[in-house]
Amino acid sequence: MIDTKPTTNGHGPAAAQTPVAAVPVRTKTHAAQMKRNPDTYRSTAVLVGALFLISTATFIVSNVLITPLLASHNLLAAIAGNSSRMIAATLIALIEGVATVGIALAFYPILKRQHPALALGYAGMRIAEVAIAAIGFGLGGLLLVTLSGAAASGPSNDTLGTLLVAMRHWTIMLVYIYTAVGGVMLSYMLLKTRLVPRGFSVLGLVGYPVSLLAAVLDIFGVVDTVNGAGLVGLVPGGLFELLLPIWLIAKGFNAAAIDRMRVAA
Repeated sequence: MIDTKPTTNGHGPAAAQTPVAAVPVRTKTHAAQMKRNPDTYRSTAVLVGALFLISTATFIVSNVLITPLLASHNLLAAIAGNSSRMIAATLIALIEGVATVGIALAFYPILKRQHPALALGYAGMRIAEVAIAAIGFGLGGLLLVTLSGAAASGPSNDTLGTLLVAMRHWTIMLVYIYTAVGGVMLSYMLLKTRLVPRGFSVLGLVGYPVSLLAAVLDIFGVVDTVNGAGLVGLVPGGLFELLLPIWLIAKGFNAAAIDRMRVAA
């Protein structure tokens, strides 16, 4: 008589019905992502820090060069006699804008892992900020140079010059507003990801709203962000943009936070 019971030697029908644990399959691409060289993140941290410092330095230098000219009693004559200085200040301001966009683009691949919408929004705010600066600082500054040259050889149009100076002021206020809103977004993402020590994130979350308030109050004529209380309101956000890049260049991102984000991805 033939025994029809299922065998258990691994070759019969019973073996075919035994569940087999699923074995995860890792592709070469996945493995490469999981074992990404930590030096890449170190380089990104240094790049972000350098761009922050370039952005801050060029903004300060541009204003130092141009403010005495704009404060002159005879505006167009002062610019006509210092046209090279005015052009240099304008070009330096545009460098500041390029560095600003570079910060957002360098941060984006890391921040999008946990906060894709906020990371994209932050990049958008910085791009919008540069677009505004290109018109107000870049085009406005070059138009002042052209206008001053025309005034030197013909009738002076002080009214148009005054309007261009006013456009620069409004541009600065809008830049402050976009910087503050984008800074709050960045600080929140840094707080949640723990890429940098908590103190930097808290400083940004406190400092940027204060800067935003100062810019809004300046727009309504309550304070002046060039002098007095309005200028003090810009200090906390400025400290964030000075201390954070120094930390990033010296220490880089938190390695444990990078590992957590990598595993989550």
